[in-house]
Amino acid sequence: MANYMTAQRKQLFAFLQENPDRQFSAKQIADSLSGSSVSLSAVYRNLTYLQEKGLINRFTKEGSREIFYQYIHSEDCRNCIHMNCIKCGRTFHMNAHIADRMLKDISRVDGFQIRKEKSVLYGICKNCI
Repeated sequence: MANYMTAQRKQLFAFLQENPDRQFSAKQIADSLSGSSVSLSAVYRNLTYLQEKGLINRFTKEGSREIFYQYIHSEDCRNCIHMNCIKCGRTFHMNAHIADRMLKDISRVDGFQIRKEKSVLYGICKNCI
């Protein structure tokens, strides 16, 4: 795939950048870009490209087999545990000190190494409680 940003890719990437605390399915992205000529297959191709370049993360949500995508807006985002609200859909970063302590405890007690960049915790945020 080309190493440049096509017009469709720029449009899709801009949409994700404008919504950094939310996760979207490919269909939701295609529907949001429905005013343009971006097809669902083009959305999938471009999401794959952006994920390979490390610009977006790919998630599944609890109880769903559907895949969701989210813009990685900083290096901090790549090195944190995400918390996703099951009511409003917003995504938050876990406090780094708490996350590090939790990961060390899990490693020490269970001998299991968790990859932060692939971790998402699901719950209800303080705004939705």
